[in-house]
Amino acid sequence: MGKLTRDAEMRRAAINMKQMLIAMRNRMDVRLRDRKVTSAQLRLLRELQVLPGISGAKLARECSITPQTAQAMLVRSVKAGWIVRGSDPENNRLVTARLTPAGEKLLTYAEEIVREVEAELWAGVTGQELRTISEILERSLKNI
Repeated sequence: MGKLTRDAEMRRAAINMKQMLIAMRNRMDVRLRDRKVTSAQLRLLRELQVLPGISGAKLARECSITPQTAQAMLVRSVKAGWIVRGSDPENNRLVTARLTPAGEKLLTYAEEIVREVEAELWAGVTGQELRTISEILERSLKNI
């Protein structure tokens, strides 16, 4: 088998990254099914944990989803008891969201699953190799 060209290697790396992310998300979704939460929902809850009181529109931007999708996920999160919604103290027209203790508990549980899935993913990869991968990805992200 011949050596791949740089273009072919770039494409191969991009495909592998996408497949890895999809596989991780699928693994997470399977492991979280009993809690009736998806990895996408967790991303939204994590953003609320980091930015409590964030508006739905800003939350959508932070999660790279449409405002309509964010709204549907917020409604589901309220029904599940993971968040509460309220008015922004500075602008009553803005609706904000905050995690409840149940939402915090769910994120704590999910973080353990993330650690387990990451351990499965990176089994057999050394710390130095992980540093190299991270450095390459960080450098590449700066390019775009």
